Amino acid sequence: MTSTIKALIYLNAASILWGGNMILGRYLKDYLGPWSIVTTRLVIGGGIFLILLIKSGELKKVREVSDWRTIILLAITGVVAFQSLIYYGLRLTTSTNGGLINSLTPLLTAIAVAVYFKEKLTYQHWLAAVVTILGLAFILSEGQLSNLLLLEFNLGDLLILAAVLSWVGYSLIAKVAMQQLSPLLITSLGVIISLIVVAPLGLIETLYVHPPVFTLNSVLAVLFISIGPTVLSLLFWNKGVHLIGPARASLFLNTVPVYIIAINALFLDIMPEQYQLMGMLLIFAGSFYAGFKSPKPR
Repeated sequence: MTSTIKALIYLNAASILWGGNMILGRYLKDYLGPWSIVTTRLVIGGGIFLILLIKSGELKKVREVSDWRTIILLAITGVVAFQSLIYYGLRLTTSTNGGLINSLTPLLTAIAVAVYFKEKLTYQHWLAAVVTILGLAFILSEGQLSNLLLLEFNLGDLLILAAVLSWVGYSLIAKVAMQQLSPLLITSLGVIISLIVVAPLGLIETLYVHPPVFTLNSVLAVLFISIGPTVLSLLFWNKGVHLIGPARASLFLNTVPVYIIAINALFLDIMPEQYQLMGMLLIFAGSFYAGFKSPKPR
């Protein structure tokens, strides 16, 4: 039970930080381009991870890494592909569509786990997945589920779906990698390797496409994004996945919009509607219920 409680704390902490990332990421759209934001996050975050590796003594373990292909896949799926697809997808579709498509993550992860890891999920886990998705749909449809029938899909929706598939792949690969390497080492190498791809794109965007505009608030926002959602959230998420597995952990991704609503209410004085409160209760109920139910391995 102790490990389950730890996992609940880790996964909810990661969701809170990702909720803050969505709010500040939208705020920064007028100050930095998407690749510039990702590059800045990785430069600062990569530096912090390098310091953590040195202080923990795990930098020496880099020599023990034999399967660099897995590490590179983690960097591509969890950082480069996921971040870029989300940013560009939201430029072409609505947040409602994006949120609903992202709610497919738990079910797709559960299916992938069942196929690749032969991990049999009980009916309680499928029930929890349905409850969390229903809660998210209740929020995004403003309490009228019939509004979901009016959605139209476009290129942005497909990009968001691709991001979801990328994150599912990241969760599965991370579970395999953490059988041999620590979450800190895996996360650090993934962020640092991602810079090889992202940094040139960020530089080109900064020089020719979207010159950055720096203010005190924008700098503070970038610092928060670079430390919280980039460093701490990935560490928390990987530790949570390590404790309860990717299928159950993925349900906590649906708590991100709940925390966005809470942050808006606490700091921006934007109070939630009644339908949002109902959706929040459903999402939390499903996520926590799944967190306390262990899957049965075949």
